[in-house]
Amino acid sequence: MYKGAIVGCGAVACQAHVPAWRTASAFRMVAAVDPIPAQRAHLQTLFPEVRCYADLETLLAHEELDFLDVCTPPALHEEGILQACAHGLHVLCEKPLTFTAPALQRIMAAATAANVLVFAVHNWKYAPIFQALKRLLTEGVIGTPSAIEFTTLRTKPAGTTGWRLDPQVAGGGILLDHGWHAFYLLLFLLDARPQTIAATVERRLFLSAGVEDTVTCDVTFPQVQARLHLTWAASQRRNLVVVRGERGEIHLDDARLMVRQQHTVQEIVFPEALSAGSTHPDWFAAMLPDFQAELEDQTQRGHSLREAETCLRLTLLAYRSAAQDAQPLACTRALDLAVV
Repeated sequence: MYKGAIVGCGAVACQAHVPAWRTASAFRMVAAVDPIPAQRAHLQTLFPEVRCYADLETLLAHEELDFLDVCTPPALHEEGILQACAHGLHVLCEKPLTFTAPALQRIMAAATAANVLVFAVHNWKYAPIFQALKRLLTEGVIGTPSAIEFTTLRTKPAGTTGWRLDPQVAGGGILLDHGWHAFYLLLFLLDARPQTIAATVERRLFLSAGVEDTVTCDVTFPQVQARLHLTWAASQRRNLVVVRGERGEIHLDDARLMVRQQHTVQEIVFPEALSAGSTHPDWFAAMLPDFQAELEDQTQRGHSLREAETCLRLTLLAYRSAAQDAQPLACTRALDLAVV
């Protein structure tokens, strides 16, 4: 059994991670850390057996652990990950793993030097409706895909504290939030490397915020053209995906999958809509076997970190493209970019 500690006792930890950890037989959470007393107290009401600390250094000095579960806002991810690596601990970390290329390079170097796993929480891949969509594409139900469209509509950023609108904490706006989800979903569904990316960013509703609230992004793959439209300025919460192939289309509309072929229409309805809530503990729980697999199998280790690297590369290139009037940019593997 792997012993872990939760770093950051906010909403994501309490509402998404804690319910999953309580039922995960291969893992046991023994400690948690947060500088805010009220957040520590709230987590302890949910997890009474967990010992709580006000700072990570004290926790690491007193606990024998195998891994850290980093649930802090993005600006604090690097610090938590590097401290874990320095103590020889594996890491599970919320997305975005980080928002600058130098930070990711430091993380990758530290993980390699310590021979530890850094695993990103890419939980949307584990939603039952996306698992079903992946199966349909793998089975070739609509033939070879040629186009895919993602639409994410929100009326505001998730959460109640507002840190997602602060560039010093979040690193960026909806592109780093929902865009990161869309990027790893594209990689998961298409199993291909992106070739070019072009993007525009806007502030439509949160005009005084330091980050964008609306993004349109085009990503080309060897056989597929992908378009993303993401906004926090919509009048409704909704998630839509359309995949077009040579023999039909698949439409995802929150809780429904519809397969349209030449003479048939098949519909699958799922119990929960994608836009229902922001924490999804069942998706987090479904991800843990892959975390365990990378912990135990060196041949699998590194897959999640490479996926996060690609997500960051696409994000930074998208910001650069937007600063250059939506100029298409090659998806170079060199992370020598800076967030614009």
